[in-house]
Amino acid sequence: MSIENYWNKIHGQQDDDLSSLLQQPDLSKLSSHNPMIKIKKNLRINMAWGIIICLCYVAVIIYFHIWQVQLAIGTVLLFSLWAVLSAWQVYKKINSPVSAAPLLAELKRHYQAINRWMFVQERVGLIIYPVSAAGGFMLGGVLNSGKTLEAFMSKPTVLISMAIVIILLVPVAFYAARWLCRHSFGKHMKALKQNIDQLENGN
Repeated sequence: MSIENYWNKIHGQQDDDLSSLLQQPDLSKLSSHNPMIKIKKNLRINMAWGIIICLCYVAVIIYFHIWQVQLAIGTVLLFSLWAVLSAWQVYKKINSPVSAAPLLAELKRHYQAINRWMFVQERVGLIIYPVSAAGGFMLGGVLNSGKTLEAFMSKPTVLISMAIVIILLVPVAFYAARWLCRHSFGKHMKALKQNIDQLENGN
């Protein structure tokens, strides 16, 4: 039985959940080893870590009464919450009952949605990383110097140092985030693309 025929047969059954579909033994003909299942798992891990990080930001905002730091960390917190919610939106679409479309169309839809999610995360991060670096620099400076933020930031050399830190840390943060994303989803997305190519070629 071909993969496409198996898909049509599955649609006649009561359980149409994509995760159940992808666990069916006939789909082992694909080279994926169920990449959608692994992508869903890594999205859950991504959301869990995101929630933990958000809680840490909340603790920093509550504990350190420095409005500039609170503003910077609060902005990063909003980004982190958005990142968790956007991951949840992607996860929910994967976890929802599939449409009556063929398997190829379903896999393409998920592949495009996940790729779009990763792309948007990277680009929005470029806006947030300078804010995060500035907030961390200010907080670290206050803690290490024992001075108020105004006193610590009063010297031009400190402002120059902060600018240098931001310039250095933003690309590091960007490529680190990209590496983590590729590490979590890259090989599974590649396997999913291979499945799509196989179905398009009629294998």
